[in-house]
Amino acid sequence: MENLLDQIGQFLNGLFGLASAGFDGVNQVMGLIIAVIAALMMVDWRSLGSTALGATLVHLIVLAVLPVLNGGDFALPAILTAGFWLTGLALFLGYAIVIAVFFFIKTLLTGTAFGRRRVLH
Repeated sequence: MENLLDQIGQFLNGLFGLASAGFDGVNQVMGLIIAVIAALMMVDWRSLGSTALGATLVHLIVLAVLPVLNGGDFALPAILTAGFWLTGLALFLGYAIVIAVFFFIKTLLTGTAFGRRRVLH
């Protein structure tokens, strides 16, 4: 039983480490702009996963195209490596956290935080 609890603890520590790394990747100007736009486009809490996935894809596309905009050559990312997918997962978790926070603030400001809309007469 202790072995199972140790394995669960190690898994959660790894997951929190990925989320922390993703949060660090999102906590930059480009990531925050993508997260704010994604939170503004998000309609309800059920679409958080797809919105975070879309934001992650936009982030990875911008990272691939950015060297071309700086005058360099276009190079495809190494999508067959584990590092690429771990980076993508970390960015997904980071975007999910940041978009959730921004969407919560949006719902507080618009009055739809708890499923109720304010009716202005």
